[in-house]
Amino acid sequence: MPIADASKRQLLALYDRERDPLAGKSAEEKAEILKSTSYRDYLIKVCGCSEEVANCFQGRPLGFFGLGCDAVPAFDVRDFGYPGFAGLGLAAEDHPEWSEPYIYHFPDGNASLARLLARALIPGAAPGHTMDDIVLAGFDYGALDRAGNAVRIRLQSTVIDVRQRGDAVSIGYVQGKTSDGAPHRVTAKHAVLACFHMMIPYLVPELPAAQREALASNVKTPLVYTNVVVRDWRPWLALKISDIAAPMSFFSHVALDFPVDLGGYRHPRDPAEPIVIHLEHVPGAPNSGLDARGQFHIGQAKLFAMTFADFEARIRDQLGRMLGPGGFDGERDIAAITVNRWPHGYGYVENSLFDGDDYEDRVLKLARQPFGRVTIANSDAAGDAYAHLAINEAARAVQELLS
Repeated sequence: MPIADASKRQLLALYDRERDPLAGKSAEEKAEILKSTSYRDYLIKVCGCSEEVANCFQGRPLGFFGLGCDAVPAFDVRDFGYPGFAGLGLAAEDHPEWSEPYIYHFPDGNASLARLLARALIPGAAPGHTMDDIVLAGFDYGALDRAGNAVRIRLQSTVIDVRQRGDAVSIGYVQGKTSDGAPHRVTAKHAVLACFHMMIPYLVPELPAAQREALASNVKTPLVYTNVVVRDWRPWLALKISDIAAPMSFFSHVALDFPVDLGGYRHPRDPAEPIVIHLEHVPGAPNSGLDARGQFHIGQAKLFAMTFADFEARIRDQLGRMLGPGGFDGERDIAAITVNRWPHGYGYVENSLFDGDDYEDRVLKLARQPFGRVTIANSDAAGDAYAHLAINEAARAVQELLS
């Protein structure tokens, strides 16, 4: 690694199972220290490492937490394989994301979940009956919003106003890709708002002030997933790698796409075949002393100011320096680039460095409480960005209406 010899020795010492940097503390005291100390401060101030060593891990948590190691509690990374904890004698935490890697997934991500749901709710919208045939299934989008359907899905319809009207809910929306179209209204007995929590105070102006504040506190993480199609993946084979961590680079993670076969969809098997390279960028304000929400706001502004050309230049530069020794030539090998920019990528997750105690009761339960004939869902209501949590919150919101 391109660090000083003294830093290399410090880095290796972090993996020493006989070393307890918190010797003399009880298990409870150690856990509290880890919850109130960032991983970067833990490395430098507790383990005695240099800034160089801390930089080796600065960008490693970005893809999962949306924050660098300066703003992630040491407690939250200790069971992800980060070093410095083996000698503490603490029991391991249990979490499915820690014990099983992200291998089993649809090749188009959660889009297939939405497609499966739409096909089940609206028969005839797409052929097939199983998850194995959904990826390549063609959709009849004209079938989604037909009069007489038990379920109607109205695309390109953005809700702008939700109000209680006696024993009904009045919902105002505009149609089209831009908001210059005429507004429309639909009236329903009930409504479930399964949208970004931070938008709900604007949509439902009648909400109590405390609930509005709790909803607005869900400041989402800016996130960029970039897919680069290359004409072959021989350079990766030559370098004998499939995954690159670059903790101080613009793209903190660069990897070959996971090999997923599903139904008629097949992943590339021959290094001479085209393949997708996945790159992750999370803009923010690392080592600024700002809390998570402050860093997310700055990252959103940075993302808004960047052009596609900015991303393309970064892609070509970083891939060239990483893969050039394996024979990669960006001008020759890059066939296509897609930059997926999500200024609101992940829902806010409780952070023990900034959020204090009783976050579940003080923020989440208050944010998702029903308001008259309106209930609130979305994974935001669960405090994390997972599809299964979104499903759980949808079920809870519907049950609240039924009761």
